[in-house]
Amino acid sequence: METKDLLDIKTPLLEKFREIAPGTFRHSQNVSLLCEVIAVELNLDIDLLKVGGLYHDIGKMNAPEMFSENQTGDTNIHDNLEPAISYQIITRHVGDSVVKILQLDEFPDKIKLMDIISQHHGNTILQFFYKKSKSKVDDTYRYKAPVPQSIEAAVLMICDSVEATARSLDSGDQLGDSKDRRGVVNTTVDRLMQDYQLDDIKVGDLRKIKTVLYKEMENIYHKREQYGDEKTVIKSTDDINIGD
Repeated sequence: METKDLLDIKTPLLEKFREIAPGTFRHSQNVSLLCEVIAVELNLDIDLLKVGGLYHDIGKMNAPEMFSENQTGDTNIHDNLEPAISYQIITRHVGDSVVKILQLDEFPDKIKLMDIISQHHGNTILQFFYKKSKSKVDDTYRYKAPVPQSIEAAVLMICDSVEATARSLDSGDQLGDSKDRRGVVNTTVDRLMQDYQLDDIKVGDLRKIKTVLYKEMENIYHKREQYGDEKTVIKSTDDINIGD
C-alpha cells in the first residue's frame, strides 16, 4: 500500500474510522496537518509524520464512546466509572492503534511508524483520572510506554497534545485571541518538558516546533476578538479532560 492510499479518506478503514469515531477522526486529521507543517520546517520524513498523525489514535475505534471527542450531550460515561477502570480503557488505545498498523498492508517504514505511535503519549500521566482517584502515587495513572525516542515521536506527541487541548478549550470559547492560542502551545510544551518527555529533543528544534504551532493555531482557531469580562487567558491545562 502506498502512502497516498493510506491518506485517502475513502479507503474502507478510514471511512469506518470517520463513521464510528468522528471526533477522533477530525482530531487526527488536524494532528496530521500540524505534523506535516512541522516536518517541512525540520526537514523530517513528511509521509511518515502525516500517516502517523492520521493513524495515531485509530485504536479508539474499538471503544469510541469512551473518548470525550466522540461523546455528545452532557453525559460522560466516565462519570459513573472508577478512575482505575477509566484509566485502563483510555490507555489501551495506544496498543490498539499499533495493532491496527500491524494489520495494514506493507508500509516502507512500518516499524518506525509503530514506534512513534506507541510513544505518542510517552509515560505521561492522565491528570484528570489521577486527581479524581485522590491517589498519592501518580505512577499508577501513567501510560506504560517509553518517552519519545526520536524527533518524529516528539513531534507527534506535541501536535497531539496541543490539538487536543486547543479543541477542548475552543469548545468552551476560551481561545479568544493570539495570547490564548500561544498560551496553549507554551503551556503544553512546558508541561511535557517538565514531565521529562522531551529530554532527548534539541532546544533549537523545540523552538522551531513552537514557532510553527503559533502560526497554525492562528490559522485554525482565529476568531473575533473578545473584550472586557469575556476574555479568558490560558494559565494551565492540567485539569482539562481531553479524553486522551
